[in-house]
Amino acid sequence: MDRIILHIPVISETLHRIGAPVSALVRTGGMLYTCGMPPIDHRTGEIVRGDIRAQTRAALDSLEFALTFGGSSLARAVKVTVYIVDNALTGEMNSVYRDYFPDGFPARTCLEVAAWPAFDIEIECVAPVI
Repeated sequence: MDRIILHIPVISETLHRIGAPVSALVRTGGMLYTCGMPPIDHRTGEIVRGDIRAQTRAALDSLEFALTFGGSSLARAVKVTVYIVDNALTGEMNSVYRDYFPDGFPARTCLEVAAWPAFDIEIECVAPVI
């Protein structure tokens, strides 16, 4: 089984800039696996500041960008994992999350984690290549 590491411009550069030794996207066995995407604006490479809604939007936009780059989409996601600094923010996160999956939700795990210094959420997913 071939494993292909797809280097995504901007997102991977940004992740390396903030010190993360990761690949943003790996394709193997007809599936795409993303790293946890922080709320990075994929157009500028900058971390999106703001409330959990703005950060969720930015993280999901980055995921959509990464999956499209790899030959899939959020609409095809089968598993999503959300890492959030406070479970009390889950309702607000869900209000944005619903907009990105209007035709049905993938399986999802939501975990409360220790706070990061610059953002409150990170989202990863698994999706088949189209």
